[in-house]
Amino acid sequence: MRAAPALLFVLLSSLVVPAIAQTPPNIEKQFEKRVADAVALYKAGKLPEAIKAFEAIHADVPKSYDGLSWLGFLYVRAKRPGEAIPLLEQALLAHPGDVDVLTNLGDAYLANREYDKAVDRYQTVVKQSPKMFEPHYNLGTIYLQRKQFPKAVAEFQIASRLKPDDPFVQNNLGVAFEAQNNLPRAAAAFRKASEMRPDNLTFARNAGLLYSRMHLPEALPFLEKALGDGTDPAVALALGEAYSRAGRSADALKYYEGLRTVEAKNETFWFNLAVLRAEAKDLTGAEQAYRRVLELNPTDLDALNNLGLLFYKEQKFAEATTLFDKLSGLEPGSISAKMNLAAAAVSASQLPKAIEAWKDIVRIEPTRSDVRLDLANALWHAGDIDGARFHYMQILQRDKDNAEALNGLGLCYLRTDKLPQAEAAFRSATKAKSTYAAAYNNLAITLEREKQPAKAIEALTEALQNSPDNEEIKKNLARLRTGG
Repeated sequence: MRAAPALLFVLLSSLVVPAIAQTPPNIEKQFEKRVADAVALYKAGKLPEAIKAFEAIHADVPKSYDGLSWLGFLYVRAKRPGEAIPLLEQALLAHPGDVDVLTNLGDAYLANREYDKAVDRYQTVVKQSPKMFEPHYNLGTIYLQRKQFPKAVAEFQIASRLKPDDPFVQNNLGVAFEAQNNLPRAAAAFRKASEMRPDNLTFARNAGLLYSRMHLPEALPFLEKALGDGTDPAVALALGEAYSRAGRSADALKYYEGLRTVEAKNETFWFNLAVLRAEAKDLTGAEQAYRRVLELNPTDLDALNNLGLLFYKEQKFAEATTLFDKLSGLEPGSISAKMNLAAAAVSASQLPKAIEAWKDIVRIEPTRSDVRLDLANALWHAGDIDGARFHYMQILQRDKDNAEALNGLGLCYLRTDKLPQAEAAFRSATKAKSTYAAAYNNLAITLEREKQPAKAIEALTEALQNSPDNEEIKKNLARLRTGG
Protein backbone atom coordinates (compact mmCIF):
# COMPACT_ATOMS: atom_id res chain seq x y z
CA MET A 1 0.00 0.00 0.00
CA ARG A 2 1.11 3.54 -0.63
CA ALA A 3 0.32 6.79 1.15
CA ALA A 4 1.38 10.43 0.97
CA PRO A 5 -0.24 12.37 3.84
CA ALA A 6 0.12 16.11 4.38
CA LEU A 7 0.19 17.77 7.80
CA LEU A 8 -1.40 21.04 8.84
CA PHE A 9 -0.12 23.66 11.23
CA VAL A 10 -2.31 26.27 12.86
CA LEU A 11 -1.46 29.93 12.38
CA LEU A 12 -2.73 31.65 15.51
CA SER A 13 -1.00 34.78 16.72
CA SER A 14 -1.86 35.72 20.29
CA LEU A 15 -2.84 39.33 20.76
CA VAL A 16 -2.46 41.03 24.10
CA VAL A 17 -5.24 43.24 25.39
CA PRO A 18 -3.76 46.71 25.96
CA ALA A 19 -3.57 48.14 29.43
CA ILE A 20 -5.61 51.28 30.10
CA ALA A 21 -3.36 54.18 30.91
CA GLN A 22 -4.14 56.41 33.80
CA THR A 23 -6.05 59.46 32.70
CA PRO A 24 -3.68 62.44 32.58
CA PRO A 25 -4.72 65.36 34.73
CA ASN A 26 -5.53 67.49 31.68
CA ILE A 27 -8.05 64.96 30.22
CA GLU A 28 -11.60 65.47 31.23
CA LYS A 29 -13.61 62.81 33.05
CA GLN A 30 -15.83 62.53 30.00
CA PHE A 31 -12.91 61.25 27.90
CA GLU A 32 -12.10 58.65 30.54
CA LYS A 33 -15.70 57.44 30.43
CA ARG A 34 -15.65 57.20 26.62
CA VAL A 35 -12.58 54.94 26.78
CA ALA A 36 -14.16 52.76 29.46
CA ASP A 37 -17.38 52.46 27.48
CA ALA A 38 -15.49 51.52 24.30
CA VAL A 39 -13.49 48.88 26.20
CA ALA A 40 -16.75 47.49 27.59
CA LEU A 41 -18.08 47.08 24.05
CA TYR A 42 -15.04 45.01 23.13
CA LYS A 43 -15.32 42.87 26.24
CA ALA A 44 -18.99 42.27 25.41
CA GLY A 45 -17.94 40.80 22.07
CA LYS A 46 -19.09 43.78 20.03
CA LEU A 47 -15.94 44.30 17.96
CA PRO A 48 -17.40 46.54 15.19
CA GLU A 49 -19.04 48.81 17.77
CA ALA A 50 -15.84 48.99 19.81
CA ILE A 51 -13.86 49.95 16.70
CA LYS A 52 -16.32 52.75 15.86
CA ALA A 53 -16.11 54.06 19.42
CA PHE A 54 -12.31 54.14 19.44
CA GLU A 55 -12.21 55.63 15.94
CA ALA A 56 -14.30 58.50 17.33
CA ILE A 57 -11.96 58.84 20.31
CA HIS A 58 -8.92 58.85 18.02
CA ALA A 59 -10.50 61.46 15.77
CA ASP A 60 -11.11 63.74 18.75
CA VAL A 61 -7.77 63.11 20.50
CA PRO A 62 -5.30 61.80 17.84
CA LYS A 63 -2.33 61.55 20.21
CA SER A 64 -4.16 59.72 23.00
CA TYR A 65 -2.15 56.66 23.99
CA ASP A 66 -5.32 54.76 24.91
CA GLY A 67 -6.90 55.59 21.59
CA LEU A 68 -3.78 54.61 19.59
CA SER A 69 -3.04 51.34 21.40
CA TRP A 70 -6.64 50.18 21.65
CA LEU A 71 -7.63 51.07 18.11
CA GLY A 72 -4.46 49.41 16.77
CA PHE A 73 -5.24 46.29 18.79
CA LEU A 74 -8.82 46.19 17.54
CA TYR A 75 -7.76 46.64 13.92
CA VAL A 76 -5.51 43.59 14.26
CA ARG A 77 -8.42 41.64 15.72
CA ALA A 78 -10.54 42.74 12.76
CA LYS A 79 -7.83 41.52 10.31
CA ARG A 80 -6.95 45.07 9.29
CA PRO A 81 -3.20 44.99 10.06
CA GLY A 82 -2.28 47.68 7.56
CA GLU A 83 -4.39 50.20 9.47
CA ALA A 84 -3.19 48.92 12.83
CA ILE A 85 0.55 49.32 12.22
CA PRO A 86 0.86 53.15 12.10
CA LEU A 87 -1.33 53.50 15.21
CA LEU A 88 0.67 50.98 17.20
CA GLU A 89 3.95 52.49 16.02
CA GLN A 90 2.78 55.89 17.35
CA ALA A 91 1.72 54.29 20.63
CA LEU A 92 5.13 52.67 20.92
CA LEU A 93 6.84 56.03 20.46
CA ALA A 94 4.87 57.29 23.44
CA HIS A 95 5.71 54.21 25.55
CA PRO A 96 8.82 52.55 24.03
CA GLY A 97 9.00 49.70 26.53
CA ASP A 98 5.34 48.70 26.60
CA VAL A 99 5.36 44.93 26.03
CA ASP A 100 1.64 44.86 25.21
CA VAL A 101 2.04 47.36 22.40
CA LEU A 102 5.24 45.65 21.22
CA THR A 103 3.44 42.31 21.09
CA ASN A 104 0.42 43.67 19.26
CA LEU A 105 2.63 45.54 16.82
CA GLY A 106 4.49 42.28 16.20
CA ASP A 107 1.13 40.61 15.56
CA ALA A 108 0.20 43.36 13.10
CA TYR A 109 3.50 42.94 11.24
CA LEU A 110 2.97 39.15 11.22
CA ALA A 111 -0.55 39.46 9.80
CA ASN A 112 0.79 41.94 7.21
CA ARG A 113 3.59 39.50 6.30
CA GLU A 114 6.32 41.88 7.39
CA TYR A 115 8.16 39.03 9.06
CA ASP A 116 11.50 40.68 9.79
CA LYS A 117 9.81 43.52 11.67
CA ALA A 118 7.59 41.06 13.53
CA VAL A 119 10.59 39.00 14.63
CA ASP A 120 12.37 42.13 15.82
CA ARG A 121 9.37 43.19 17.94
CA TYR A 122 8.86 39.75 19.44
CA GLN A 123 12.54 39.38 20.29
CA THR A 124 12.41 42.74 22.06
CA VAL A 125 9.47 41.49 24.12
CA VAL A 126 11.33 38.28 24.97
CA LYS A 127 14.27 40.27 26.29
CA GLN A 128 11.99 42.35 28.50
CA SER A 129 9.57 39.58 29.51
CA PRO A 130 11.21 36.16 28.94
CA LYS A 131 8.30 34.32 30.61
CA MET A 132 5.66 35.80 28.33
CA PHE A 133 4.05 33.07 26.22
CA GLU A 134 2.79 34.98 23.17
CA PRO A 135 6.06 36.15 21.56
CA HIS A 136 7.58 32.67 21.71
CA TYR A 137 4.51 31.13 20.11
CA ASN A 138 4.41 33.75 17.37
CA LEU A 139 8.15 33.52 16.71
CA GLY A 140 7.71 29.78 16.30
CA THR A 141 4.89 30.41 13.82
CA ILE A 142 7.07 32.75 11.75
CA TYR A 143 10.01 30.35 11.74
CA LEU A 144 7.67 27.56 10.71
CA GLN A 145 6.42 29.57 7.74
CA ARG A 146 10.00 30.41 6.78
CA LYS A 147 11.00 26.73 7.02
CA GLN A 148 13.52 27.55 9.74
CA PHE A 149 12.54 24.42 11.57
CA PRO A 150 15.22 24.19 14.30
CA LYS A 151 14.36 27.73 15.40
CA ALA A 152 10.65 26.92 15.25
CA VAL A 153 11.16 23.86 17.47
CA ALA A 154 13.14 25.90 20.00
CA GLU A 155 10.47 28.62 20.26
CA PHE A 156 7.56 26.19 20.48
CA GLN A 157 9.36 24.21 23.17
CA ILE A 158 9.73 27.38 25.24
CA ALA A 159 6.09 28.23 24.61
CA SER A 160 5.14 24.70 25.69
CA ARG A 161 7.00 25.07 28.98
CA LEU A 162 5.31 28.42 29.60
CA LYS A 163 1.86 27.11 28.71
CA PRO A 164 1.89 23.30 28.84
CA ASP A 165 -1.84 22.93 28.33
CA ASP A 166 -2.00 24.75 24.97
CA PRO A 167 -2.89 22.27 22.16
CA PHE A 168 -1.97 24.71 19.38
CA VAL A 169 1.61 24.83 20.63
CA GLN A 170 1.79 21.03 20.64
CA ASN A 171 0.33 20.78 17.15
CA ASN A 172 2.74 23.29 15.65
CA LEU A 173 5.64 21.74 17.53
CA GLY A 174 4.63 18.46 15.86
CA VAL A 175 4.68 20.11 12.43
CA ALA A 176 8.18 21.47 13.09
CA PHE A 177 9.44 18.06 14.27
CA GLU A 178 7.84 16.35 11.27
CA ALA A 179 9.57 18.79 8.92
CA GLN A 180 12.89 17.71 10.47
CA ASN A 181 11.88 14.06 9.92
CA ASN A 182 11.83 13.52 13.68
CA LEU A 183 8.71 11.41 13.39
CA PRO A 184 8.51 9.93 16.93
CA ARG A 185 8.60 13.36 18.58
CA ALA A 186 6.22 14.78 16.00
CA ALA A 187 3.75 11.97 16.66
CA ALA A 188 4.00 12.50 20.42
CA ALA A 189 3.27 16.22 20.01
CA PHE A 190 0.31 15.63 17.66
CA ARG A 191 -1.08 13.01 20.01
CA LYS A 192 -0.82 15.40 22.96
CA ALA A 193 -2.59 18.15 21.00
CA SER A 194 -5.43 15.83 20.03
CA GLU A 195 -5.81 14.50 23.57
CA MET A 196 -5.99 18.07 24.88
CA ARG A 197 -8.67 18.95 22.32
CA PRO A 198 -10.50 15.75 21.32
CA ASP A 199 -13.04 17.77 19.33
CA ASN A 200 -10.43 19.33 17.02
CA LEU A 201 -10.36 17.39 13.73
CA THR A 202 -7.13 19.03 12.56
CA PHE A 203 -5.23 17.74 15.58
CA ALA A 204 -6.68 14.24 15.13
CA ARG A 205 -5.89 14.40 11.41
CA ASN A 206 -2.25 15.29 11.97
CA ALA A 207 -1.78 12.56 14.59
CA GLY A 208 -3.50 9.96 12.43
CA LEU A 209 -1.64 10.81 9.24
CA LEU A 210 1.74 10.77 10.94
CA TYR A 211 1.10 7.49 12.72
CA SER A 212 -0.06 6.15 9.36
CA ARG A 213 3.16 7.35 7.75
CA MET A 214 5.03 5.44 10.47
CA HIS A 215 2.85 2.36 9.78
CA LEU A 216 1.76 2.22 13.43
CA PRO A 217 -1.62 0.89 14.64
CA GLU A 218 -2.10 4.06 16.72
CA ALA A 219 -3.20 5.73 13.48
CA LEU A 220 -6.63 4.11 13.44
CA PRO A 221 -8.50 5.92 16.25
CA PHE A 222 -7.16 9.33 15.23
CA LEU A 223 -8.01 8.79 11.55
CA GLU A 224 -11.50 7.54 12.38
CA LYS A 225 -12.09 10.62 14.50
CA ALA A 226 -10.59 12.96 11.87
CA LEU A 227 -12.75 11.57 9.08
CA GLY A 228 -16.00 11.76 11.00
CA ASP A 229 -18.84 12.11 8.53
CA GLY A 230 -16.67 13.91 6.00
CA THR A 231 -14.76 12.77 2.93
CA ASP A 232 -11.28 14.19 3.46
CA PRO A 233 -9.43 12.23 0.73
CA ALA A 234 -6.06 12.19 2.50
CA VAL A 235 -7.64 10.90 5.71
CA ALA A 236 -9.80 8.35 3.89
CA LEU A 237 -6.78 7.06 1.97
CA ALA A 238 -4.72 6.77 5.13
CA LEU A 239 -7.62 5.15 6.97
CA GLY A 240 -8.01 2.60 4.22
CA GLU A 241 -4.30 1.84 4.41
CA ALA A 242 -4.46 1.54 8.21
CA TYR A 243 -7.41 -0.86 7.98
CA SER A 244 -5.48 -2.90 5.42
CA ARG A 245 -2.43 -3.14 7.70
CA ALA A 246 -4.73 -4.22 10.52
CA GLY A 247 -6.09 -7.03 8.36
CA ARG A 248 -9.46 -5.31 7.91
CA SER A 249 -9.43 -5.41 4.12
CA ALA A 250 -13.20 -5.18 3.77
CA ASP A 251 -13.29 -1.93 5.75
CA ALA A 252 -10.36 -0.59 3.75
CA LEU A 253 -12.01 -1.47 0.45
CA LYS A 254 -15.22 0.28 1.52
CA TYR A 255 -13.40 3.60 1.91
CA TYR A 256 -11.44 3.23 -1.29
CA GLU A 257 -14.44 2.29 -3.40
CA GLY A 258 -16.19 5.43 -2.18
CA LEU A 259 -13.35 7.65 -3.39
CA ARG A 260 -13.12 6.56 -7.02
CA THR A 261 -14.60 9.79 -8.35
CA VAL A 262 -12.71 12.07 -5.96
CA GLU A 263 -9.39 10.36 -6.62
CA ALA A 264 -9.84 9.77 -10.35
CA LYS A 265 -6.35 11.06 -11.17
CA ASN A 266 -4.49 9.75 -8.11
CA GLU A 267 -2.33 6.81 -9.16
CA THR A 268 -1.52 5.89 -5.54
CA PHE A 269 -5.22 5.58 -4.84
CA TRP A 270 -5.81 3.30 -7.81
CA PHE A 271 -2.81 1.16 -6.91
CA ASN A 272 -4.07 0.65 -3.36
CA LEU A 273 -7.57 -0.05 -4.66
CA ALA A 274 -6.13 -2.71 -6.98
CA VAL A 275 -4.30 -4.37 -4.08
CA LEU A 276 -7.46 -4.41 -1.97
CA ARG A 277 -9.59 -5.77 -4.80
CA ALA A 278 -7.06 -8.52 -5.39
CA GLU A 279 -7.14 -9.41 -1.69
CA ALA A 280 -10.95 -9.60 -1.98
CA LYS A 281 -10.52 -12.07 -4.92
CA ASP A 282 -11.96 -9.51 -7.33
CA LEU A 283 -9.34 -10.11 -9.99
CA THR A 284 -11.29 -8.37 -12.73
CA GLY A 285 -11.65 -5.26 -10.57
CA ALA A 286 -7.99 -5.44 -9.61
CA GLU A 287 -7.00 -5.64 -13.27
CA GLN A 288 -9.13 -2.59 -14.06
CA ALA A 289 -7.53 -0.61 -11.22
CA TYR A 290 -3.99 -1.55 -12.23
CA ARG A 291 -4.79 -0.55 -15.81
CA ARG A 292 -5.96 2.81 -14.48
CA VAL A 293 -2.62 3.26 -12.71
CA LEU A 294 -0.80 2.57 -15.96
CA GLU A 295 -3.02 5.02 -17.83
CA LEU A 296 -1.94 7.68 -15.36
CA ASN A 297 1.69 6.54 -15.28
CA PRO A 298 2.74 4.00 -17.94
CA THR A 299 6.09 3.42 -16.20
CA ASP A 300 4.77 2.62 -12.72
CA LEU A 301 7.01 -0.30 -11.79
CA ASP A 302 4.83 -1.76 -9.03
CA ALA A 303 1.71 -1.67 -11.18
CA LEU A 304 3.51 -3.35 -14.10
CA ASN A 305 4.78 -6.07 -11.80
CA ASN A 306 1.50 -6.69 -9.99
CA LEU A 307 -0.61 -6.68 -13.13
CA GLY A 308 1.90 -9.04 -14.75
CA LEU A 309 1.58 -11.42 -11.78
CA LEU A 310 -2.20 -11.12 -11.98
CA PHE A 311 -2.15 -12.04 -15.68
CA TYR A 312 0.16 -14.96 -14.95
CA LYS A 313 -2.22 -16.20 -12.24
CA GLU A 314 -5.09 -15.98 -14.75
CA GLN A 315 -2.92 -17.87 -17.29
CA LYS A 316 -2.81 -14.87 -19.61
CA PHE A 317 0.82 -15.64 -20.31
CA ALA A 318 1.27 -13.50 -23.44
CA GLU A 319 -0.07 -10.41 -21.65
CA ALA A 320 2.11 -11.16 -18.62
CA THR A 321 5.15 -11.53 -20.87
CA THR A 322 4.52 -8.12 -22.44
CA LEU A 323 4.32 -6.42 -19.05
CA PHE A 324 7.35 -8.17 -17.57
CA ASP A 325 9.32 -7.40 -20.73
CA LYS A 326 8.52 -3.68 -20.29
CA LEU A 327 9.32 -3.84 -16.57
CA SER A 328 12.65 -5.53 -17.29
CA GLY A 329 13.52 -2.77 -19.74
CA LEU A 330 12.70 -0.09 -17.18
CA GLU A 331 14.65 -1.93 -14.48
CA PRO A 332 17.56 -3.56 -16.28
CA GLY A 333 19.20 -4.58 -13.03
CA SER A 334 16.12 -6.25 -11.53
CA ILE A 335 16.57 -9.99 -11.16
CA SER A 336 12.96 -10.56 -10.13
CA ALA A 337 11.65 -8.77 -13.24
CA LYS A 338 13.79 -10.97 -15.48
CA MET A 339 12.82 -14.12 -13.60
CA ASN A 340 9.14 -13.28 -14.02
CA LEU A 341 9.71 -12.48 -17.68
CA ALA A 342 11.37 -15.82 -18.26
CA ALA A 343 8.62 -17.76 -16.46
CA ALA A 344 5.86 -15.98 -18.37
CA ALA A 345 7.66 -16.29 -21.71
CA VAL A 346 8.14 -20.05 -21.30
CA SER A 347 4.45 -20.46 -20.48
CA ALA A 348 3.57 -18.29 -23.51
CA SER A 349 5.75 -20.50 -25.76
CA GLN A 350 8.13 -17.59 -26.32
CA LEU A 351 11.29 -19.55 -25.60
CA PRO A 352 13.77 -17.10 -27.24
CA LYS A 353 12.56 -14.30 -24.94
CA ALA A 354 12.94 -16.55 -21.89
CA ILE A 355 16.45 -17.49 -23.00
CA GLU A 356 17.48 -13.85 -23.29
CA ALA A 357 16.07 -13.11 -19.84
CA TRP A 358 18.00 -16.00 -18.27
CA LYS A 359 21.17 -14.93 -20.09
CA ASP A 360 20.80 -11.45 -18.62
CA ILE A 361 20.46 -12.90 -15.14
CA VAL A 362 23.55 -15.09 -15.32
CA ARG A 363 25.53 -12.13 -16.64
CA ILE A 364 24.49 -10.19 -13.54
CA GLU A 365 24.81 -13.12 -11.12
CA PRO A 366 27.11 -15.79 -12.62
CA THR A 367 26.79 -18.07 -9.58
CA ARG A 368 23.01 -18.56 -9.96
CA SER A 369 23.11 -22.28 -10.81
CA ASP A 370 19.33 -22.55 -10.68
CA VAL A 371 18.93 -19.92 -13.41
CA ARG A 372 21.83 -21.30 -15.42
CA LEU A 373 20.17 -24.72 -15.32
CA ASP A 374 16.92 -23.27 -16.68
CA LEU A 375 18.91 -21.51 -19.38
CA ALA A 376 20.80 -24.65 -20.33
CA ASN A 377 17.61 -26.71 -20.51
CA ALA A 378 15.96 -24.05 -22.69
CA LEU A 379 18.97 -23.92 -25.01
CA TRP A 380 18.86 -27.70 -25.37
CA HIS A 381 15.16 -27.58 -26.29
CA ALA A 382 15.92 -24.77 -28.75
CA GLY A 383 18.56 -26.94 -30.44
CA ASP A 384 21.57 -24.95 -29.22
CA ILE A 385 23.47 -27.98 -27.96
CA ASP A 386 26.83 -26.26 -27.67
CA GLY A 387 25.30 -23.42 -25.66
CA ALA A 388 23.47 -25.85 -23.39
CA ARG A 389 26.63 -27.95 -22.82
CA PHE A 390 28.60 -24.80 -21.91
CA HIS A 391 26.17 -23.83 -19.18
CA TYR A 392 25.85 -27.37 -17.82
CA MET A 393 29.65 -27.45 -17.54
CA GLN A 394 29.65 -24.08 -15.78
CA ILE A 395 27.29 -25.48 -13.16
CA LEU A 396 29.38 -28.64 -12.70
CA GLN A 397 32.54 -26.61 -12.16
CA ARG A 398 30.90 -25.24 -9.00
CA ASP A 399 28.88 -28.34 -8.09
CA LYS A 400 30.27 -31.56 -9.58
CA ASP A 401 27.39 -33.64 -8.16
CA ASN A 402 24.53 -31.56 -9.54
CA ALA A 403 22.25 -34.33 -10.84
CA GLU A 404 20.18 -32.10 -13.12
CA ALA A 405 23.28 -30.63 -14.77
CA LEU A 406 24.81 -34.11 -15.20
CA ASN A 407 21.58 -35.34 -16.79
CA GLY A 408 21.49 -32.32 -19.09
CA LEU A 409 25.10 -32.87 -20.09
CA GLY A 410 24.25 -36.49 -20.86
CA LEU A 411 21.39 -35.33 -23.10
CA CYS A 412 23.80 -33.09 -25.03
CA TYR A 413 26.12 -36.05 -25.62
CA LEU A 414 23.16 -38.24 -26.56
CA ARG A 415 21.91 -35.69 -29.08
CA THR A 416 25.35 -35.71 -30.78
CA ASP A 417 25.66 -39.52 -30.58
CA LYS A 418 28.54 -39.44 -28.11
CA LEU A 419 27.17 -42.49 -26.37
CA PRO A 420 30.03 -43.39 -23.99
CA GLN A 421 30.15 -39.81 -22.70
CA ALA A 422 26.36 -39.78 -22.39
CA GLU A 423 26.39 -43.05 -20.43
CA ALA A 424 29.03 -41.72 -18.05
CA ALA A 425 27.08 -38.52 -17.43
CA PHE A 426 23.79 -40.31 -16.80
CA ARG A 427 25.44 -42.81 -14.43
CA SER A 428 26.97 -39.91 -12.51
CA ALA A 429 23.52 -38.32 -12.30
CA THR A 430 21.96 -41.49 -10.85
CA LYS A 431 24.73 -41.77 -8.29
CA ALA A 432 24.27 -38.14 -7.30
CA LYS A 433 20.49 -38.61 -6.94
CA SER A 434 19.27 -42.19 -6.66
CA THR A 435 15.61 -41.19 -7.04
CA TYR A 436 16.18 -39.23 -10.25
CA ALA A 437 13.96 -41.25 -12.61
CA ALA A 438 14.71 -39.15 -15.70
CA ALA A 439 18.43 -39.91 -15.45
CA TYR A 440 17.75 -43.67 -15.18
CA ASN A 441 15.43 -43.58 -18.20
CA ASN A 442 18.02 -41.65 -20.21
CA LEU A 443 20.71 -44.09 -19.13
CA ALA A 444 18.55 -47.01 -20.29
CA ILE A 445 17.96 -45.33 -23.65
CA THR A 446 21.71 -44.81 -24.07
CA LEU A 447 22.51 -48.41 -23.14
CA GLU A 448 19.86 -49.61 -25.58
CA ARG A 449 21.51 -47.60 -28.35
CA GLU A 450 24.84 -49.14 -27.34
CA LYS A 451 23.26 -52.57 -27.91
CA GLN A 452 23.32 -53.39 -24.19
CA PRO A 453 19.66 -54.19 -23.40
CA ALA A 454 20.54 -56.31 -20.36
CA LYS A 455 22.35 -53.39 -18.75
CA ALA A 456 19.42 -51.13 -19.67
CA ILE A 457 17.07 -53.54 -17.85
CA GLU A 458 19.49 -53.60 -14.90
CA ALA A 459 19.48 -49.78 -14.73
CA LEU A 460 15.67 -49.55 -14.83
CA THR A 461 15.31 -52.33 -12.24
CA GLU A 462 17.56 -50.34 -9.91
CA ALA A 463 15.54 -47.22 -10.66
CA LEU A 464 12.29 -49.03 -9.79
CA GLN A 465 13.70 -50.02 -6.42
CA ASN A 466 14.38 -46.37 -5.67
CA SER A 467 11.13 -45.07 -7.22
CA PRO A 468 8.62 -47.96 -7.04
CA ASP A 469 5.64 -45.82 -8.11
CA ASN A 470 7.18 -44.31 -11.24
CA GLU A 471 4.92 -45.34 -14.12
CA GLU A 472 7.35 -44.30 -16.86
CA ILE A 473 10.07 -46.56 -15.46
CA LYS A 474 7.58 -49.44 -15.20
CA LYS A 475 6.50 -48.91 -18.79
CA ASN A 476 10.06 -48.81 -20.21
CA LEU A 477 11.14 -51.78 -18.13
CA ALA A 478 8.19 -53.86 -19.39
CA ARG A 479 8.98 -52.90 -22.97
CA LEU A 480 12.63 -53.97 -22.66
CA ARG A 481 11.73 -57.24 -20.95
CA THR A 482 9.38 -58.16 -23.79
CA GLY A 483 11.99 -57.14 -26.36
CA GLY A 484 9.84 -54.30 -27.62
